[in-house]
Amino acid sequence: MWALIGHLAACVSVAELPPDVQLIPSLTWTTEGISTPSPFLPLPSSTAFAQTDTSTPTPVLTQTPLTLGMFSPRLNKGVVPVSYLQDTCRYLADRWNPQNAEPGTLVVPIMYHGVRKEGGAIHDNITVSEKYFKETMQHALDLGFQTITMEQLAAFLQHNAYIPPRSLLLIIDDRRLGTVRNHFLPVLGQYNWTMVMAYITGVADQREWREIKSVLESGRVEIQAHGFLHNGSTYFTENTPAEVIHDEIYGPITAFEENLGYRPIAFIWPGGNFTPHTVLEVRKAGYQLGFTAYARGPILFNWIPQGEPERSAGDPLLLLPRYWSTAAYLNLDQAVELGQQAAEYARQNQQTEFDWYQQSCRPAYPPLGLTAEATHQP
Repeated sequence: MWALIGHLAACVSVAELPPDVQLIPSLTWTTEGISTPSPFLPLPSSTAFAQTDTSTPTPVLTQTPLTLGMFSPRLNKGVVPVSYLQDTCRYLADRWNPQNAEPGTLVVPIMYHGVRKEGGAIHDNITVSEKYFKETMQHALDLGFQTITMEQLAAFLQHNAYIPPRSLLLIIDDRRLGTVRNHFLPVLGQYNWTMVMAYITGVADQREWREIKSVLESGRVEIQAHGFLHNGSTYFTENTPAEVIHDEIYGPITAFEENLGYRPIAFIWPGGNFTPHTVLEVRKAGYQLGFTAYARGPILFNWIPQGEPERSAGDPLLLLPRYWSTAAYLNLDQAVELGQQAAEYARQNQQTEFDWYQQSCRPAYPPLGLTAEATHQP
C-alpha cells in the first residue's frame, strides 16, 4: 500500500511512523555498488565508457578495467544509498572539480510543523517545544551548519555546485505563518539563515497571500509547493481520482504564477503520500525536487538514502528524505559522522576514481584539470 505516511496531526495518524528514524551510530563502508531503479542507473563498470582515440586505432582502455565502488555506510534496516546520475564520467568530473562542493559535503533537511511556547502542552509527535527548537538551532550552528535554498540544493544535486560542507535545509509544512514569524525569523536573523515554507495554496485567499508576501520580503524565507487542498480526501493512493491528482500537483503551480510570478521547483508530498504514478506526474509537471516524510539520513551528491517504497517509485530526486524536528538534535550529530565517513571514503578511493576516469572517459571527456595529488583533500 502506497498511502504510507501522513505526517500531519490534523490530517492522518503518524503512529506507525516513528519520528526518530536514525542512522545506526557505527558506520562502515564497502566497495559494492547499489542497484538503482530504472530510469536511474548504478555506477557502471569502466568498460561502459571505453573510448577510442581518433588519432590512433588503439583503444584507450588497454589494461584490466577498474571497478568503481559506492559509499555504503550502515544505515537503518531496509535503507540503502541510491545514485541517480547516469553519466558516470560527468559525475566524476563534477565530484572532483575543485570549484565544486568537496566530497563529504552533506545536506540535512529537517521537517518542522509546530513550535510550542514554553509551558504549553504538546499533544502530538510532530510539535517541538520552543526550548528544544532553539537548542537544535544552536547545536546546528555549533556543528558548523549553514542553511541553503532550494535552488542551491538543486544545483548541488545536479552538478555538485558548491554549498557549505555542512548544509541545513529548514522546511516547515502547511500554513504556519505565525510559527515562522514568532519562532523562525528571530533565529534566522540572528544566524543569517534561511528557511522554506511548504505551503498549501488552494485555501489561501488574497489576505493570506499578502501575509505570505510580507514574510517573503524578509529575504530569509522562500515558499514551495505542498499540495493544493492537502486533506484526507486528496492524499495520493492507488485509488485517488485523476482530477484530484492533477489539482494537487498542478494547482500550486497556477497559484504561484498568479500570486508570486514564478513556478515552484520543489514539491513536498502532501501527507507524505506518493505512488509511482504520482511521482511520474510530478516529474512531468516540471518540479525538480520532492520531499517525503521519511527520515532516512542526510543527502550527498549522487547519493540519496532510500527505503523500499521510494526505490520502487524510481525517481530519487523527487523522493528526498527529511529528518523529523522531534529528533533533529541527535540526527545532526549522526549526519556529521556520516559526512566524515564519506569524506574518508573519498580520500581512500580518490586515486581509483581518477584512474577509472582516465581509462573510461578520456579523450571524449576533458581532463579533470588537476592531478589527484593537487586536488583538494576532503
